[in-house]
Parts: sequence; C-alpha cells; structure tokens
Amino acid sequence: MSNEFKEVTLSKPLSEYCRNATNREGDTFVGIKSEIIGDKHEVNVYFPIGYKISEKEEDVRDEILDLISVLQAYNDKQSRVSQITADQVLKTVRFPVQAYFRVIHYYLQNDYYKENEEVYVPGTSGPVNMRETINKIQPIVQKSGFVFPNLMVRKNSDTDKHLITEINKYCVYESFIKMGWIYHFKLPQPAEVKNPNLKVYKSVLQQKLENANNDTLKQLFQSMLAIIDFRNSADDPEEFYFGTNNFEYIWEKLIDETYGIKEKDYYFPRTTWRLDFGERHNPALEPDSIMVTNEHICVLDAKYYKYGHSGKPSDLPRSTSINKQITYAEYIAENSKFEKERGEGKDVLNAFLMPFSKANNIFGTSDNYFSIGEAVAGWKHSTRDYERVQGILVDVKTLIANSTRPNRQEIKNLSKAIEESLKKNKDMESER
Repeated sequence: MSNEFKEVTLSKPLSEYCRNATNREGDTFVGIKSEIIGDKHEVNVYFPIGYKISEKEEDVRDEILDLISVLQAYNDKQSRVSQITADQVLKTVRFPVQAYFRVIHYYLQNDYYKENEEVYVPGTSGPVNMRETINKIQPIVQKSGFVFPNLMVRKNSDTDKHLITEINKYCVYESFIKMGWIYHFKLPQPAEVKNPNLKVYKSVLQQKLENANNDTLKQLFQSMLAIIDFRNSADDPEEFYFGTNNFEYIWEKLIDETYGIKEKDYYFPRTTWRLDFGERHNPALEPDSIMVTNEHICVLDAKYYKYGHSGKPSDLPRSTSINKQITYAEYIAENSKFEKERGEGKDVLNAFLMPFSKANNIFGTSDNYFSIGEAVAGWKHSTRDYERVQGILVDVKTLIANSTRPNRQEIKNLSKAIEESLKKNKDMESER
C-alpha cells in the first residue's frame, strides 16, 4: 500500500469524494469505487440523481452510510447487471462492506482482539487444570482411589493467542484502508507480518468460529473471515466496486418497501389463451407497487427518470408506461374481484414517482413530495380518477435515509400528495 494512497484516503473532506451520477453517456454508477488510475489511487462515492449532497462532514458521513445501507439491502443480481467489466462485477458481488464496518466498530470499542480466556480440552500432554478436570472428566473408581482417564489440558498456546491478534490487526488495517476514510480516523499501524499466510489465517478463523459461543465474537470472526476471503480472491485488493449501474431497480424496491403492500400480486392483471387444445396462462402484468390506505388503492410506478433534475418533458414516462398504468388501475377499478375493496369506499388512484431534491430544484419547493402534473391517454375520456396518472416527485435523500419500511406516516403523506395533485389538475382542467 503506497503512502500516497494513505494520504488521499485520509486528508480530504468527505464531500470531495462525492458527486451525483448524471445518467448521461454511461454515467450511471451509484455506489463506491476504489480505483487505481495511472499512478494515483482514487476513492469516489456516487449518489443517485436528485440527491443533494451535504457539505458538513458529519452529514456527508451519514449520507454515505445511508447509501451503503440501501445498496447492501437491495443490490441484488438484477441491480448488478452492469456496464463495468465482468471482473469489476465480481468485486462488487464479493465486497463484504458490512464485515469491514463490524471490524472497525469492534476495534474502536475494544481495541485489537486479544484472547484472555484459556481453552482446555481432554488430553494427556500440556498444562493441566485440575479444577476443569474434576468438573468435566468422569473418574474411574479403583481400590487405590479415583483415577482420571483424561486430564483437561490447555489447548491454546501463547503462539495461538498471538496469531489471532495478528489476524485481527491485519483485518483492522484492511478495514481502515477500505472504509476507514469515511470516519477520518487515524490509520492504524499495519500488521507486523509483511507476507501473511492467508490460508493459515482462514483456517484459524474457521476454528475460532466453530468454538465461539459469544454472538459478538461470532460476528467478529465471521467478518474477519469475509475480509480474508475477499483479500484472497481479489487480483488487486486495493480496487473494489460496491454499487450498481442500474439504480432504477433499487429505486423501485425503495418505493415498494416504503409505500407498498407485500401481497401486491393479488392486484396483478392476468391473461389467458383459451386454445382449441387447452389453455395457456400468460405471466401477469406486474405494477411496481400497490399502496393501500383507508381511502385509496394507489397504483405506483417508480421511475428513476431525470425530470426532477432537468425539468425537460423528454425525461418523463412515455406512452407505453402511461397506458400500462391505466390498465393496471382499470383492472382494480372495474373487476368484480375487488367489489369488497370498492364497497369500503376506496378510490383507485394512479401515480408515477420520480426522484428529485427538495433542497435544490428548479420548482421552488421544499416539500418531500411535489406534483408536476398528470398523464392522460387519448383513448380514454379521463373522467375516472384512475385514468389520470399523477406525476409526483419524491425527495430521494429522504427516501434513502428512511429506515422504517413500510412507513405509515410516509404512506399517509404520499397518499395526500397524490390526492391533492389530482384535485389541482381537475381544477386546472375545469378552468380551461
């Protein structure tokens, strides 16, 4: 590890590592990249479009951690389909971000791991602990008295104790190199061993994990093992990629987890071919999310589009998406399957949800939700509420920072925003 890399990762303000993806000309990556470019080692954090990056150090740190948390929770195989190379995709998949944080947190709370507890096993050689022997070994009764067929002898030598601390020092240093720059803590001293035997490290950690009874230590050993595995599998361990070039999938999941119901497949429109020789059931149409409140059933489509940043109509959903939204909602509003729900007085509403920044936008609003208008179809009269698809901008920073999913208060707030948007657009239509 070069001294230059240490300087870069520890000396700059966090905000200088951060910028937004633009979604232009392949600039779509959201996450963290650690790359060697020429003779320099650079670490950069890429936030999604519409995310207002703060300037205060503590705020930026929290925002990076929020982003990491969301990427870790929702960055599945679909999200990882990437424009970066296959090798980089593998690094993204393998990168054990949570392991690095756990090792750092343990170190900050406890210093390096040191083994103080003696481990005793049945045996005939080594330092004997008679108390352990009496408690755990069944003696054989003889005329001359009791005889122990085995003794409890100390298993872990001073060398073993030193080795597990050495492994922990190695993992702590690796963790600070990879993720410690987020905290701006001083880089710890590297492990004394210049050429560590990672196979031995892995074997020792596996044994420790098998024998660990304490949950905190289990997590620590699991994390250290993940770090060793990643270090062992990477051609250049100083380069890593944690994130996605397809944040639109994560945007969909954030919307669905925050506002949607889990049983949404109940609302999926289905089709069937009735053939002369049997039937063929087609895959259902699947809206992104279904939000249900006391007053509404809302069909939500999460669109990770640039309109909230650009204000350009070309960055809005096109006819295919609009027509599908109307079809989804019409199925719920007209099908007899949903008579009970409609009998409870629930209206069916429709909305596109797109990202923007309430702190920095061209619309002059500071609200978490902002109505930009509505989409309608020429083949409908737009007399039913569900035929008018409301365009709602959602503050992406608030959504990413939200840790409560589903969030009842935000469901209520979004429902109100859609309802008010519909009323506003109806009023405007009547005035034309």
